[in-house]
Amino acid sequence: MNQRLASGLFVLFVVVVAGCGASEPVAPALDASLPDAGAAVDAATDAAVPGDDAAVLSGVRGGRYCEVLVGAITGADVVLDVYNTYGLNDCPDAAFRALDVATLRTELMTPAVVLNGPRYWLMDEFIGASVLDPTVRTFGGLEMRLAGRVTVPLSVAMAGARPYVDNTIRRDTTVLFAAGSLVYELVDPAGRVFDMQSYTVQSVAQTEASLTTLAERLPLLPAGWTYRARTLPADLRVVAVGGLATVVQDEIGNTYQLSAQ
Repeated sequence: MNQRLASGLFVLFVVVVAGCGASEPVAPALDASLPDAGAAVDAATDAAVPGDDAAVLSGVRGGRYCEVLVGAITGADVVLDVYNTYGLNDCPDAAFRALDVATLRTELMTPAVVLNGPRYWLMDEFIGASVLDPTVRTFGGLEMRLAGRVTVPLSVAMAGARPYVDNTIRRDTTVLFAAGSLVYELVDPAGRVFDMQSYTVQSVAQTEASLTTLAERLPLLPAGWTYRARTLPADLRVVAVGGLATVVQDEIGNTYQLSAQ
């Protein structure tokens, strides 16, 4: 597979939260790996949220996690199962860096493997969180669970990484940012507000504290867009309308979802 499609797959599948629809993998190999310091990831992060089928999952903010996405091209679609470490371990850096895409493809007998992370959640609660399969599975010593399944048209995957461009993804989980919390937001020229849900340390070193000055490190921020950090006066719930969420990503790979503020 060419680098354009590899990059497109990586970006698209780090953003999705709870896709659906399984298919049998096909034979052609997909080189969906990128360097550990790869750039823009996750236009909205992350396949589903591992919780234990809980209605509400609290204490999420600051949680570190990573993912292994496993799948194949099926007809005109790319279908990946998304395995996530959240709730099992904090994705130790050495263990995650030791993962080898080629080795995983051989061991799993699959043409597509994508590595996503490490990342950190910024919301305070997930509402309606669940895993697709709670069975613990090990990848190179890292325990993970099947958080969700992502199906994306191959033509969309071919589009590649495009920061600050809307992506519509299937998502059922509501996220809550608690009153008094800091939120980090992108505002587009139409006044739409996107709240950051996770930040990445895959390509650059970041901490939550550094996000207050992130605007200084976003040279590709389009004209008319602004980045801001603010303290919430009241709880903020970000809901996917009709099971669909609109998400964007900055050039570093941090993920934001459109809110109804």
